[in-house]
Amino acid sequence: MASSNRVLSVIFMLSLLHSYNAAPSKLVHDFCGTVDNPGTCISALQLDPKSATVENYHDLLVITLNLAIANTTNSKDFLVATKGKFNPVAMKACIEGFEYAVRTFRSALSGVDEDPESAGYDSAVAHDGAAECVTGFQSAKINVPTEISTRVGYVELYSNFANKITDHMY
Repeated sequence: MASSNRVLSVIFMLSLLHSYNAAPSKLVHDFCGTVDNPGTCISALQLDPKSATVENYHDLLVITLNLAIANTTNSKDFLVATKGKFNPVAMKACIEGFEYAVRTFRSALSGVDEDPESAGYDSAVAHDGAAECVTGFQSAKINVPTEISTRVGYVELYSNFANKITDHMY
């Protein structure tokens, strides 16, 4: 129950941040114009109010990775809290995959200043953890539940954004 309350409070806080509604910076608009779904990109990055004033790709990458870490950690906590509702083998793969994604996003963040290229690589492979979650369900011959596939999608989204941002840094 406490974990459910934590998930609800995080969702509430994210909705408050999103309702902040400051227009994203020109850099955010320009960057999001280079990805497949610009509206989703802007909405995802706008969850951090600093996106309204960000002026360089280094800071945009830091914003993106912090959002990725927060979102992926929240998703991992959700998976732990709901693991009894789904196939145990699939959920073990999911939880381990999301733990890997969190570690990888953190590694990317720690390397932003010293080695943006490695940070880009770490960002790119973070989605591998989420892919393990999908593989876990496929191995069990079970469709991935919507509440989990949505979370997988967010890891892939932030992984893609962070990797593309680093392309502008070197």
